Amino acid sequence: MRKWLEPFSRPHEGKPERISRHSAECQPVARQRNVRTALAAALWLAITIPGSAQTPAIPKTIPEMWGAWCARCHGQDGTGKVSEPTVTVEPLDFSDCRIASAEPDADWEVAITHGGSAVGLSSQMPAFGDVLTADQVQGFVRHLRGFCSERNWPSGNFNLPRPIFTEKAFPENEFILLPVAAHEKNRPSAYTVRAIYERRIGRRAQIEAVLPMERVYVATLDDPEVGVGDVELGLKYALTPRSDRYLLSAGFDFVFPTGAEARLVGGFPAVYEPYLAIGTVVGGTYLQGQFKVEIPSTDSFRTRETIYNAYVGRDTSVFPNTWTVGLELNGENRELWLTPQIRKGLTRTGALGGAFGVRVPLTDRNEHSIAFVGYLLWEYLEPVFSRR
Repeated sequence: MRKWLEPFSRPHEGKPERISRHSAECQPVARQRNVRTALAAALWLAITIPGSAQTPAIPKTIPEMWGAWCARCHGQDGTGKVSEPTVTVEPLDFSDCRIASAEPDADWEVAITHGGSAVGLSSQMPAFGDVLTADQVQGFVRHLRGFCSERNWPSGNFNLPRPIFTEKAFPENEFILLPVAAHEKNRPSAYTVRAIYERRIGRRAQIEAVLPMERVYVATLDDPEVGVGDVELGLKYALTPRSDRYLLSAGFDFVFPTGAEARLVGGFPAVYEPYLAIGTVVGGTYLQGQFKVEIPSTDSFRTRETIYNAYVGRDTSVFPNTWTVGLELNGENRELWLTPQIRKGLTRTGALGGAFGVRVPLTDRNEHSIAFVGYLLWEYLEPVFSRR
């Protein structure tokens, strides 16, 4: 998820409260009002043109503060275009809804509070945590949201960390490698690595392509079959972009019978997979769910399979390279699995991430055993490495 461009960057690594980066609870440390007033006055005097005949009044409202402190770099209209640039990096264009809409409010709050240097982005974005109150920080975020004049972009507050199996509701730009290693009882081990490419289209849509490489055993063969699995193409569309409580999306996947069993055994049809995905945040805890039906193209609807996934997770800090602890319930018809998992941002910018989990069967344990699962994720529109 996020399109962080300098100098409006993420917070420094200190010892923040253990809260979600997607929660509105991310606030600066409380200060006495007279201390804040003195710091605000000092900041304002520091940027006032020397030798002016009269010192302007200290800004008090959010628009006044924006014009006095922020517009010098970001522009009065939030585009980052100013007649005389004051920084050497290109500021984020807050009027670009494609980029700005994907950012959670809480990420912007911690960026305003702590500045950018401690997360490897531009040190030219200063920290305002000692100057602004918590309400003022939130007011700045609302002000920034106003620069995007277009509507029907899903809220970045629902751009949640990706579970291992549950489909995200938010349309995303990601590339994922998802390995699964399982040793089923009464048969040799099987391995699969799914390469998943996701691309956001317009305001609310996403296309997806899945290329699995697998090592599986076919019932009619003694040796394992290695090669391409069943290729998938998918489309997802956000249905509730204006909701501030949850995001609901509908999707459709088409699975081509290119795997080993289809090639060697024959008679395997293509599969249609319509689904719904939902995501929300409750008190800093992520809740995500998916309901899917797999329907063979040449068979009766009565032979369908029902897939359902539910995920609950929480960040351990506010930073993009935080740990996220989660638990998934995965179901297929009457079979159930439980998948405890952890996720970690692998770079300070959060563009790379990894997850690891253990899929434990809750039913049919005589047929299924534990599987080791995980993913490596690249948000390819994000800066990967730390910048100064």
